[in-house]
Amino acid sequence: MDEYRTAVTNKRIHLKPCFQDFDRTKSGHVTKAQFLRVLDLLKVSTPEHITVMILRRYLDKGNLDEVNYVDFCEDVDGDKMLFGVGRDFNHSFEYFPKTQARTSKAEIVRNKPTDVDDVVARLRNLCKQQRIRIGEFFRDFDKLRSGFITKSQFRIGLNMSKVQISSQEFELLACEFKAPKEGDHICWRDFVDRVDEVFTKKGLEKNHEIDLEDVRTHQVYEKKEPTQQDREVVQKCVDTFREVIRKHRLDAKSFF
Repeated sequence: MDEYRTAVTNKRIHLKPCFQDFDRTKSGHVTKAQFLRVLDLLKVSTPEHITVMILRRYLDKGNLDEVNYVDFCEDVDGDKMLFGVGRDFNHSFEYFPKTQARTSKAEIVRNKPTDVDDVVARLRNLCKQQRIRIGEFFRDFDKLRSGFITKSQFRIGLNMSKVQISSQEFELLACEFKAPKEGDHICWRDFVDRVDEVFTKKGLEKNHEIDLEDVRTHQVYEKKEPTQQDREVVQKCVDTFREVIRKHRLDAKSFF
């Protein structure tokens, strides 16, 4: 760590923006490969067992691929390493503390769909609203660009893209896009093509005669059709409103 601090000081490298280029969703985490790629910029010859210890220190989310680069930058390139303008020289830290308890703002999703098209439609809607190109979070896992990644890597990619899905939704996606090869592998390219249909159609630049139908972005999620009894209750309520409006000669539209 001291060698990393010396390299950052001597080369005058602002370390955090180097990691932030990979952190598209501002989650504070990058993949293990991206973390090691930034460390190569410092040109510090670190033994492999030391690198493993550093990774183990900053893998704080319970998996083996999301590295907390914010804590690493704080330890290597924090405010105390600046040129005489650290915490001891700045009284604003008394009012605005830099390090605070980490709170998780993630919501537990408990959706229970029965149709995988519902799940894909919900993901399309999320990616459309947040302008997410979801393929960027799976590409680094596929070193050989084969189009296949493991099931755990698929889950990590979804987490890094901040697309929150329930366990049942994930299992439906894993079953729908299961790769033909042995083991728990997912064909992530087919998944990305299905989700990105909300932005564009694959192969459109080669064939302009492709039909561009409306892509489904609404989900049903076990919503049942109303029964005849439900329709009768609704019709009775509408008739009551209609009679009140007729008697009092009201313009219902003006109230809305």
